[in-house]
Amino acid sequence: MQRLNRGMMERYEIPAHIPGAVNAVQFGMGERLLGVVDRLIDASAAGIGIACVSAGEPLPGEGKSPAALLREQDGMFTVFERGYRDDAPVNREIVVQSILRLAETDEELDALAAEPGLGLALIDGEGEEASLRQAARLLAARMEAGLGGLDVICLGDTPDAAEKLRDALPALAPEAGETFPAWLSCACAFLPALAEGFAFRAEAREAAKLCTDMNYADGMIHLAEPCARLTVQAGENFRRRWPLDDVPGVTFVEDVAPAMARKRRYFDGALFALAAPGWLLGCDTLAECMKRETLRAFVGHACYDELLPADPAARGEAAPYVIEVFERLENPLNDCRILRAADHLLRRFARGPLPLMRTWAEENFEPPRRLSFALAATIMLYAGARPGESGRWEVARGKELQPLRDDPEALSVFATLAHDMPPESLAYAALADRELWGADLRQIDGLEARVALDIANMQRDPRYLPEE
Repeated sequence: MQRLNRGMMERYEIPAHIPGAVNAVQFGMGERLLGVVDRLIDASAAGIGIACVSAGEPLPGEGKSPAALLREQDGMFTVFERGYRDDAPVNREIVVQSILRLAETDEELDALAAEPGLGLALIDGEGEEASLRQAARLLAARMEAGLGGLDVICLGDTPDAAEKLRDALPALAPEAGETFPAWLSCACAFLPALAEGFAFRAEAREAAKLCTDMNYADGMIHLAEPCARLTVQAGENFRRRWPLDDVPGVTFVEDVAPAMARKRRYFDGALFALAAPGWLLGCDTLAECMKRETLRAFVGHACYDELLPADPAARGEAAPYVIEVFERLENPLNDCRILRAADHLLRRFARGPLPLMRTWAEENFEPPRRLSFALAATIMLYAGARPGESGRWEVARGKELQPLRDDPEALSVFATLAHDMPPESLAYAALADRELWGADLRQIDGLEARVALDIANMQRDPRYLPEE
């Protein structure tokens, strides 16, 4: 079977829209960058050609890095959109063509840094440290060569993500000298941005089936929901230089904070309420969770009875977004594995539901019922995590093992715990650990007792859910 490449496009009737030159650099090749951001850029008429910089680490279970796989495919890869939009099914394939160059070695990175036509950078502010180091090295090289700075779109969930990235870069390139921080502030624009949408690299079995259907080989197939949004905090000058908002889903705003707060509160909140309870109940995918009426009702009450009432915005403004969240979670055409979709669940909890639980407890002298149970279920899930042979953290359900992606430091804390500990001991150990939450959560009125009771109920019956 022929591998995807530019020479076969006409024969396979793949419409070509290849940019003329590289004018953007992307640090990292995570699923959010490739499957959401690059897919949106590819649909734009702005003519943005991307050079992808990768640390060159091989993918788990494979002998090649994402950059090596894309290099074999002339930078192209296929995204399958599956789901519903405006109540109509969406099932289409997109061949992303905006990646024109790959860089893995220091020599390739330095050559890219010398390109005078570079003007835009894309980076996940919470991505791998190796990618941040490569960004620091490239920007430092441009400063030393007297070349212009870059507009840096920094993906994150908090408005200060771009500032934190800018402030962190000098320490990652100490050889750049004392002038580097000032150059970053003066020559570069760091723009906070929010990317929304599920996108995952297809697992081997699914990828093999899709390649057979397409009649060409693609080692970097991504599966994605129709929802793909990029919200960038940017002024008029940036908008003129990079007119990406010709694409539905790309929005330029004066302040990205409201969009980020909405995402943390409702999307992360709903995912937090669903993920650990669904996994413990025996579900494998988000869609399977939402097909269970009791679990779907549980998540619905968590959103409408506990998350929405604490929203300072009008209920009517937030409700349409909550409805969209439900449509995304129950998407029947996209098999989103629970633990893959809910990666970094502890971080999502700390930024989204946790502040609301504090406010709720202060006003009601008790924690919100469903979010408290979701926290207890998350503690039960994480307390069973252990490092696997591949180096990835894993969690077991019966004889089944699945990877659990979260901050290694937090997972190391949970590795000292076990889900069959006495309920009071497990609740105490998890809630009191300031390294996990930045505070002692036992100080939230009634939370420790509530979590301990829920853990006890789950230990007696793994399929336990609080009754309405």
